[in-house]
Amino acid sequence: SARKLIHSGILYELNNSASATWLNTPGNRSTFLEQFGAEVIIKDRTYNLIIENVPISFNPTSPVATSDIERKGGLQPKSVIKARYIKPIERRSPNQRTAHIALTLNSKTSANQIIRHGISIEGKKVYGRKLLPEPTRCLKCHTFNGGHIAAECQQEHDTCGTCGDKHRTAECKVNDAEAYHCANCKTDGHAAWSCECLTFIAKWETYKNRNDKAQYVYFPTEDPLTW
Repeated sequence: SARKLIHSGILYELNNSASATWLNTPGNRSTFLEQFGAEVIIKDRTYNLIIENVPISFNPTSPVATSDIERKGGLQPKSVIKARYIKPIERRSPNQRTAHIALTLNSKTSANQIIRHGISIEGKKVYGRKLLPEPTRCLKCHTFNGGHIAAECQQEHDTCGTCGDKHRTAECKVNDAEAYHCANCKTDGHAAWSCECLTFIAKWETYKNRNDKAQYVYFPTEDPLTW
């Protein structure tokens, strides 16, 4: 089957592993792409996890650091495609010692292994879970209800996601978390981008209940334990 994606991509689903193996052969892949045009590429499937409470000494851009994750976790080399911190470093609290990272892997097997057994990062045993897509929040007005993005927002002015005033979030000078104001909850003490926002939590729970992928702890494979 073929399904058109939001950003003009196409998701192809093959009916057997032999077809997938054929398409992954460099020569066959080149022949397949010739039918679409010179600028078209195949983006391989990836599997995203959120790893919680990672020591902030971890450098996600270091090839040495990601190789260390693979080696200590018993993963195949090059299993980790990329890593990044979930929250911008400038938003950390002064005494923060750990943070959550998003880890992108190239196979279900590697992702499931981390979910099941955990992994060692910077000398600490940490655990992962599926990183599921969150409800869409407009970065201009910050509502979850409009089903739109900033480029399509009808609001005339920008609303700050941190303090709630009429300016872009990137321009905000407020650093004190007690001065944060949520544009959704209309309350002080947290920002509109906070996962502690009650409006976000309610939308997130509704979103998860409608998302089939959220029903499984693991990425389903032929292994019955992942079902």
